[in-house]
Amino acid sequence: MYMFFLILGLLAVFGSIILICLFLYTYFKNKSKISLDIDKKVAIIIPCKGLIKNLENNLRAICEQDYQNYKVIFVLDSKEDSAYPIINKIVRSSNKASIEFAEKINESSGKISALITGIKKTGDVDIYVFADSDILPHKSWLTYLVSNLKEKNIGATTGFRWFFPSNFKSYLTSSWNMASMISILHPRSSFAWGGSTAIKKTIFEKLRIESKWIKGFSDDLILTEAVRKAGYKIKFVPRCIVESPEETNIMKFLHWGTQQFIWVRWYYPLIYFIGFFSALLLQVFIILGFILLFTELIIPGILMISTLFFEMVYGLTGIMVFRSLMDYPKEKFGKIIPYAIFMPIVFILFTYNLILSGIKQEIKWGDRYYRKKDALG
Repeated sequence: MYMFFLILGLLAVFGSIILICLFLYTYFKNKSKISLDIDKKVAIIIPCKGLIKNLENNLRAICEQDYQNYKVIFVLDSKEDSAYPIINKIVRSSNKASIEFAEKINESSGKISALITGIKKTGDVDIYVFADSDILPHKSWLTYLVSNLKEKNIGATTGFRWFFPSNFKSYLTSSWNMASMISILHPRSSFAWGGSTAIKKTIFEKLRIESKWIKGFSDDLILTEAVRKAGYKIKFVPRCIVESPEETNIMKFLHWGTQQFIWVRWYYPLIYFIGFFSALLLQVFIILGFILLFTELIIPGILMISTLFFEMVYGLTGIMVFRSLMDYPKEKFGKIIPYAIFMPIVFILFTYNLILSGIKQEIKWGDRYYRKKDALG
């Protein structure tokens, strides 16, 4: 019995170290800057709906990239959209931007309808970039996103969101967001995030992604699946991680987090179940470790409880890696210690999200509800 629990404790420690090593792998893989490619013709397509925090600053930042040959296409449902006056003002002051109105596709989500409308208006371009209206990118975002497409085996490049903290609650949500990036770090499990993704037009058309989108719900997961099945890799580019509005409503954030995991369950059930059982097992190890401390199995108990320490190291390593790789001033990241302190709580919240996402059978997006059959087409 002692040996059994000792092996379990060692496995818990080993798994924790593997997670930390993924952050270190990301750092050493991306610390050297690549040669930049600024000659390709690029179209950035941005679905927009309603007024959101910092909308004008976000969209102006996209229109003011340090990249010459690109256009920006904002897609709205109609002129009655509350975002229209702001976007119209930006378009009138920019020679790169235009407005289009979405042609509704009944089988698809509103976002996919907007993306397909935007694609039809791009004209002669080499690369499509898909972005969300709530990102605030730095000036080199587009350059790095496009430049990393040069390798032949790369089907798409992607960034991710980042919540810069300003208070206690936003440190927690920022830590959750950082920890959730673990699956995007390695090429074998990386996925396209729809808020910051680039793909060559030739590959997009070759893989017939538009036709796959028409009957689907999640633009980025459908694109991810198509690129992977064709044998291409999706390259995660840390320098293309972009600022997103901080979220301080914890319950609202947890609801949103649960929906993210429902998408994963629908599109990648194997990855979901691995994540589910890993998160659940981790919490069981910690509880079991405390129980073992009150028996003669003290060493196995200490090993299992030590995963709490490794979770804190994981948080500390992650924030230090991303502060080094992202193109934002270091002072925006705040203090690094809260990321270590909050990480054990984050792993508990992951377990909560995963359990709920295994029960729920639908997602509410905008004013519509979607079930699995809607998402998979």
